[in-house]
Amino acid sequence: MKINKGWHAANVMPKNATQDQRIIWHVAHQQNCGCRPIPEKLKAMITRQPKKDD
Repeated sequence: MKINKGWHAANVMPKNATQDQRIIWHVAHQQNCGCRPIPEKLKAMITRQPKKDD
């Protein structure tokens, strides 16, 4: 897949990102760029998180 350079430039992963920050970044990345899949280790963390009610 093509890289969305504009999205990457505007959405840099924070230095020493927390687990929550990494999850948020990767989910947004998948929705806006998708140049690579969410890492398997992070996918497992996402699926283990309890669902939040809206």
